[in-house]
Amino acid sequence: MSRRCSDLFFAGVVALVAGFLLSIVHAQATDQATLQATLVVVVDGLGEMGKRSEAPVQIYALDGAEPVATTTIGKSVDLPPGTYRVELEVLGGTVTRPEVMTKAGRKSTVIINEVAGLEVDVLDKDGNDLGLGVEVYDGVSKEKLGATLSGEVLLAYPGVVDIKVATPPQAQWWRQVELRGGGVQHLQIRERVQGQLVVHPLLNGHDVSLKTGVIIYYPGTQKEVARSEPGDQHRFMLDAGPYDIFVTNQTGQGQPFVMDRAEVKGEEVVEKDIPLDGQGGQGQSETPPAELELPQKL
Repeated sequence: MSRRCSDLFFAGVVALVAGFLLSIVHAQATDQATLQATLVVVVDGLGEMGKRSEAPVQIYALDGAEPVATTTIGKSVDLPPGTYRVELEVLGGTVTRPEVMTKAGRKSTVIINEVAGLEVDVLDKDGNDLGLGVEVYDGVSKEKLGATLSGEVLLAYPGVVDIKVATPPQAQWWRQVELRGGGVQHLQIRERVQGQLVVHPLLNGHDVSLKTGVIIYYPGTQKEVARSEPGDQHRFMLDAGPYDIFVTNQTGQGQPFVMDRAEVKGEEVVEKDIPLDGQGGQGQSETPPAELELPQKL
């Protein structure tokens, strides 16, 4: 046999052996994949919010002290077939499933239905969460159960808790909040959006703020929000929304008082002209609203 033929024969043998070895490796990998089992833990009743929780799921061999795998709610993990102990850490303790069976090529689902969800949102004026500190305390013993940031989902044993949010300058508390199994308690704090309302009492077209007083009420009520004594101007910082305006007139001319309404929107400045001489003012009244007492200081 020539040397060239010998080389070709040797190369063919090497290629054959390599192909055989690759087929063995592929078969072993396929068998290994077939032998794997899949395990997933879900929380019943919380929907997509439950999947947002970062509560750790620890998976142990039945008599093991160290976890063989760690995952989170709704995320699958591959394991050798067998029986395992599954533990979900939540506020107030640990939920355990002592004997969870897995089989090769199958997915096993563990359903947790005895926990509650808790989400606290602290939103700025644009609706973005500020990520402030949130602490949860047992509603009876007052023991601290855990802490997180606003905008995160916590899982907890059902019960009554106190919740503290680190809002400056002073913390915000919710007392005796009930957490129910299979449900979500959603609490929210929004940054106050305030605008300015400037009231211009007019007599014959001239501003008479120096001889008029203004009281701001929630619309349709006698609940006072703010008041302004006679002075250079009547300027109010108010939350967004509608308000009733009550103007008293001490000039001796025009109407002695006028009721009107204005709406504050966002952070803008709202200028409100209120004629006191009966020429064009809206919402004017010849008599004060029922049970309305005229301010004594004006």
